[in-house]
Amino acid sequence: MMQRRSFLKSTLAAGAGVSALSLQAAAEDAPQTATGSVFSGKAVVCGPAPDSLTILQPVHGPATGFLEIAVAGGPFQRIEAEAAGLLPYAQHVLKFRLPPVPGGVELRYRVTARPVDFQNAYKILPGEPEAIEPVAIRTLDPASASTRFHIWNDTHENLETLQLLHARTAEARPDFLVWNGDQTNDIYDETLMTGQFLAPGGLPIAAEWPLAYARGNHDVRGPAARKLAEFTGSPDDRYYCAFRSGPVAVLVMDTGEDKPDDHPVFGGLAAFEPMRRRQQAWLAETIQAAWFSEAPFKVLCCHIPLWWKDEVTDVGHWRFSRVCRDAWLPLLVEGGVQLVVSGHTHEPAWLPPGAERPIGQLIGGAPRPQQATLIEGVADDSRLTLTMRRLDGRALETVELTA
Repeated sequence: MMQRRSFLKSTLAAGAGVSALSLQAAAEDAPQTATGSVFSGKAVVCGPAPDSLTILQPVHGPATGFLEIAVAGGPFQRIEAEAAGLLPYAQHVLKFRLPPVPGGVELRYRVTARPVDFQNAYKILPGEPEAIEPVAIRTLDPASASTRFHIWNDTHENLETLQLLHARTAEARPDFLVWNGDQTNDIYDETLMTGQFLAPGGLPIAAEWPLAYARGNHDVRGPAARKLAEFTGSPDDRYYCAFRSGPVAVLVMDTGEDKPDDHPVFGGLAAFEPMRRRQQAWLAETIQAAWFSEAPFKVLCCHIPLWWKDEVTDVGHWRFSRVCRDAWLPLLVEGGVQLVVSGHTHEPAWLPPGAERPIGQLIGGAPRPQQATLIEGVADDSRLTLTMRRLDGRALETVELTA
């Protein structure tokens, strides 16, 4: 465990580039003084199923605002983020949950926000409104004959890695992106979470394609981790979901921490076992749904692998999660899941299916640019191909599944 912590520290300090965390800290002041904008970065589209889309707009708070969407070339419709009679008054991010929208259509959105000077209960002074230019995305289409997607993992706030990943993803323009855990090193300061989760280094991470976020074990560490739901958009603010894009059904599940709940390092603040059981019950229902069971391909994305090359667990932390595997594997097999995609180990690997491993496991590398990977998926009705590449484009593994 000490070796891994030392590695993470050296990753941020050495020649792998300045971390997004430090750049975000500097950027918090710059837009206000240079442009006066209420916005502190591009919006992030989360979901990614058409019935669970959320748009997160980072702001220089305190601010309020509203969202407008136009579906399939139609007129803009206004959506408020009203909760129990109150409109948003946000320090860092405006969060808008969309109503169900059709799959496979163009969706345009724009956010209007204004700063708010809340002096007291009887003196609230709104500033001038500011609107972003409309942005177009395409909602996922379960009926499509094909799909393409990208998977990132273990970026750990390394800006150079994020820039290279984003450049490749922006060029490919996938149907969706999965960020498969450990976006951060830890979460201590709420004022820095925009830079950790929404706009690292000012990058428009997922403004033009939907993002599925899988929580990693480092993303639950630190007191501000309890604010994570404000900066992410999973359905019902849980960190697991399922969706379909063309022939591929995707499960995104939360593997929690890499040590038992009663480990002294958690100080009595960890309770991931009940969460695993909730996901087990949810998984049992999800695999019975027709949209899932009828998909030609089924993939699970989760941060900690369910298998590893050397399954020794008494080394201070888990390289793989036996507890999640024990809880979920019978249902994954019953549901026909053909592949598990993970990160966590910082060592890329392909563990093919076999007698003791009924499902193949693909594991990405990270976090320095030299060790990081991008996983690209392309599928049609007969074949799903995943290619894991170094950020210079060199292919490390190609996994092909047939329907």
